[in-house]
Amino acid sequence: MAKRYCNEEESDKQPILDGILGVSLIVHSHIGFDSIIVDYVHTRKFPLAGPIAAWALRAATGLAVWGVYEFNTNDVGTYNLKSWSECLADWIGLTELVKRTWTA
Repeated sequence: MAKRYCNEEESDKQPILDGILGVSLIVHSHIGFDSIIVDYVHTRKFPLAGPIAAWALRAATGLAVWGVYEFNTNDVGTYNLKSWSECLADWIGLTELVKRTWTA
């Protein structure tokens, strides 16, 4: 049986954990930036900049969710020239990306 990935026996594919990690990081970041906007760019003091900043944050959060979804579901992949020199790119997901970055 042909291997689908270059180093399939060492690859940990954890799509549920990748999804939970991606969503939780984005929600955490959104809550933090929303607190900054509420505290420092309040609509009472900045009637134009406040709503623009809030909608810009919502748009950035939506784009981040879309980017994490694309990274986790499609063959986005990264390059690792040490152990993956025979493969140009391989699907890895967020948990595998963190694992490779941590051990690099």
